[in-house]
Amino acid sequence: MKGTAAHIVRTLLLSLITLFGVSVLIFLMLRVLPGDPARVLAGLNASEEQVARLREQLGLDQSLLAQYWSFITGVVTGDLGESARTSRPVSSEIAVRLPATLILAVTATVIGSVVGITAGVIAAVRRNSLLDHAISSVAMMGVSMPVYWLGLLLILLFAVTLGWLPAAGSGEPLSIVLPAVTLAAFSTALVSRMTRASMLEVLGQDYIRTAEAKGAAPRTVIIKHALRNAFIPILTVISLQFGALLGGAVLTETVFGWPGIGRLLVDSIGARDFAVVQGIVLVYAAVFILLNVIVDVLYVVVDPRIRY
Repeated sequence: MKGTAAHIVRTLLLSLITLFGVSVLIFLMLRVLPGDPARVLAGLNASEEQVARLREQLGLDQSLLAQYWSFITGVVTGDLGESARTSRPVSSEIAVRLPATLILAVTATVIGSVVGITAGVIAAVRRNSLLDHAISSVAMMGVSMPVYWLGLLLILLFAVTLGWLPAAGSGEPLSIVLPAVTLAAFSTALVSRMTRASMLEVLGQDYIRTAEAKGAAPRTVIIKHALRNAFIPILTVISLQFGALLGGAVLTETVFGWPGIGRLLVDSIGARDFAVVQGIVLVYAAVFILLNVIVDVLYVVVDPRIRY
């Protein structure tokens, strides 16, 4: 366990360096976007004096180094700045929207993991069968299908034509179904393909044939012996997909009017609200890094042979 603890500490230290790099990158990228943020926020009818006053209030009249120093010192002290649109703290804006995005991402991850692992195991056990080819074909479609296109199709079918589910918003309990399924489509396909590949590799091992020769039940061989030993790469894909689903929620939340930070990010980019965009990107990066640390620990739990 000492080696694992040391590995986690090293990972956390590297994570701080990564977050610093992300903060520099997003800061510079926002500053090279075309358009004057002060002019966008002030409006087309604002005078030059009003625009200049707003630019001074936002600190845009300072040098890039001074602006970044102000931003990074605020992040270190827990202050992500203030939204130029709403004049509210960025942390408050994110805190209001983050739960909705997390609920959507967790639901999509559960759907993608359960359906993907089940489909992958079935495809591996029934290798080269009609069912295997059907699952592989559907998985290929899921990987190739754009999120926004699938979302619009689901709205047209289940909301407009059949009237079974709400088309947008979050006011009803069933409102999460369509956006969660849309967001989970790519994850389900990817997990399914990874599960199939990992299971096929494990099912060819000697200890699987030994377990079968000893008369172990097929379900025991598949779940206890094969799936458990094939789970390391599957776990990696699931963890990375959860982080990707948080980013992918940007399009999904926009299509379905879901009140999460993805939709807030789109609105903030359009309004050149630098502070909110920077805060959201840092939250995304922090979640990705935290997931990597958690997965490193889970590796040891899933396979005790792993030591750092």
